[in-house]
Formats: sequence, structure tokens, C-alpha cells
Amino acid sequence: MLIIGERINTSRKKINEAVEKRDSDFILSEVKAQLDGGADIIDVNAGSRFGSELDDLLWLIDIIQQSLSIRLSIDSTDPNCMRIALERVKEKPMINSITAEKARFEGMAKVVQDRNCDIIGLCMDERGLPKSVEEVIENANKLVMNLEKIGIKRDNIYLDPSVQAISVNQKAGLIAIESIERIYKELPGVKTICGLSNISYSLPKRHLINRTFLTLLLKAGLSAAIIDPVDRKLVSTLKAANLILGRDPYCRNYLTSFREGKLED
Repeated sequence: MLIIGERINTSRKKINEAVEKRDSDFILSEVKAQLDGGADIIDVNAGSRFGSELDDLLWLIDIIQQSLSIRLSIDSTDPNCMRIALERVKEKPMINSITAEKARFEGMAKVVQDRNCDIIGLCMDERGLPKSVEEVIENANKLVMNLEKIGIKRDNIYLDPSVQAISVNQKAGLIAIESIERIYKELPGVKTICGLSNISYSLPKRHLINRTFLTLLLKAGLSAAIIDPVDRKLVSTLKAANLILGRDPYCRNYLTSFREGKLED
């Protein structure tokens, strides 16, 4: 199970302030906290910094790489920002993200073509977030077909069902779970990923919903998740779920986390 840490995002007030002040110590402390929480990849997003996204993104990449040898997920909708940022990244990058929207796909395709990277494909198109499993699968097929045409192998593709919030569509959770199950059956070789936070939008006790949703997605076969690894209850739930699902040989990861005092019930 691949964990992508989501905290380095300028839409968060403290991160935005740190970027504004060029406070590298704060940024690095946030990165290290996520790594300590179990993150495998750190997502870097400066998209809310209108007019300075590229400069801020490059600064974030540079200060992180000067201190740590880790994988980064470059999170931008701007193909030019993505292209320049990828030239700066030292370890194999993850691209967050590409969609089935024709214009957006074509813009990003020129950047990622034949590149050694992992790519998050959001299963959405010009219609917006998918409203049914069939819509997710339709977009998933389109994404995989078009990514393979530009030299991206299936084992580098992470598909996100990109469903609506439950407050908007009561069946959103079920759509995500069934979509992941069908992706594995109909598109063998690809992986799946999900950002948890959208499902609980506008509802109380969001962390509770997100933790429960993650457990159900793991049962469906989820390969990776974009989460806050500093949320110890969420990560503890992840470790316990992997244990129960037989994905933790000899209970090694669970017991190690227990001995290190990292589990919370």
C-alpha cells in the first residue's frame, strides 16, 4: 500500500504562509512528520499561489531535495509548471494528475510522453465528476488507452475513481468501491489510488468517515492513497486493515508500529 502525503499544499494556511516567507525549516518539519507517519511519496502543490505557482513549486522541490532523498508527487494542472518541475525532480516522480478531458489530457500528454514516472489518472471528463460506475469505467478505459499510446506502461498508471461527495450523491462511496473492483477485473496491470477527503465534504466528523471509507477501499484492492500521514488514527486504521486483510506478513508492520508507540485506537 503506497501512501502519498498530502500536507505540502499551499491551500493550507500554514503552508501558504511558510512558502510566502520562504520558511524552509517549517516545510521540512512538515515533510519529515509525514515520512515518520509512513508516507512513501510527498505530494507538492502550490496551485493556489496564482501568479507565482512555478517559482513556489520549484522552491519547494529544491528545499526538500537538498535535505532528503525521497520521491515527490508533483501536483499541478498547468502543463508548463509540470514540465519545468519534472526537470528538477531527482527521484522517479509521480504526476498528479491527468484526466480524460480532451484538452487537459493533450496538454499533459506532451509533458509525460515516454517519461519514467507514475501517473495519477482521474476518471473524470468534460462532464465533471462521474456519477456512476459505468462513467468511471468508461473514463478509465479511455485514460489507459491514451496513456499507453504515449508510452506509459500500465504498472505506472494509478486510476482514481474521483467520485462525488456523499452529501451530493448518497451512493458515491459504493460507486468508488465497485469502480475499483471493476478496474482490476477489466484493466489488469493498472493500479488504483484515491484521495479520501472529497467523500466526506461538508459532513461532520469527517475523519471518522475518511477512516471507514479507507478500510472499505482496501478490501476492494486499493493500491495507494493520498492521505494525511500525521493523522495517527487514520494510519493506525490502515495498518490494522492491512493486518486483517492478510497484507502484513507475520504482523510485522503492525507490531513494529505498536512497539514504536505509533498506534492509536
